[in-house]
Amino acid sequence: IEKIRALHNQDSTPLTTDNFDELTSGKLVFLKFFAPYCPHCNSMASAWNELASYYHNQNEQQNENNVLIGSIDCTDSPKGKELCARFKIIGLPTLLYGDASFGGVYLEEYAGDKDFESMKSFALENLVPSCGPWNLNACSPESREEIQSYMSLSYSALDSRIKSMEGRLDEIETNFQNEFDTMQKNYDEQLTEKEMKVLSAKENIKIIEEILSAKS
Repeated sequence: IEKIRALHNQDSTPLTTDNFDELTSGKLVFLKFFAPYCPHCNSMASAWNELASYYHNQNEQQNENNVLIGSIDCTDSPKGKELCARFKIIGLPTLLYGDASFGGVYLEEYAGDKDFESMKSFALENLVPSCGPWNLNACSPESREEIQSYMSLSYSALDSRIKSMEGRLDEIETNFQNEFDTMQKNYDEQLTEKEMKVLSAKENIKIIEEILSAKS
C-alpha cells in the first residue's frame, strides 16, 4: 500500500487537513482524491504525475507558484479521510479544480477524460486567474471598483443589497411572464383568425369547383 501511495504522490503535492489551507491559499488547484486499492485511481496515476511534473516545470520557468496539483489519499487516517469528508467525496477517483480561496468552497468537479493530454488541455484553459474579491488583479477597472464598493459595505448593508437584487430578479421574471402571456394570447387570437379564414377560403373553393362541375 505504501508503495502505491508513494506512486500517487510522486510528483503531486500530498494534502491533508493539516496542510491544505496553508499550501492552497491563494492558488488555483487541480486535486485528485484517491485510494490505493482503487483500480481506476491507479490507472491514472502516471498521467496525474505527468500533469504535476508539467506544472512544476511551468511554475519554475515562469517564476510563479500559482497553480498546485495535489493528491489526497482518502484512506490515510485520520487527516486524509477528514479532508475527503470535508469535500463530501463519494466515488473515487474524484478530481476537483478551481480557486482554493475560502477553504476550497468554490471548487468544481472535473468530468473529462483522465489522460494527460485531456487534463492538461483542461487545466490550461480553466486554471487561470478569475476576477473576484480574492483576486482583484484579474478584474477590469470597472469590476474592481464595483467589488471594492461592495467590500466597503457592512454585513447588514450587503444583506439588504442582496435582498434588493433578489427582488429585482423576481420583478424581471414577473414582467417576462406577463409579456409572454400577452404574446401567447395575441398568438392564439391570430391563430384562430387564420384558421377561420383558411376554412372560409376552402369552403369557397369547394363551392366554385361544384359550380364548375355543374356547368360542364
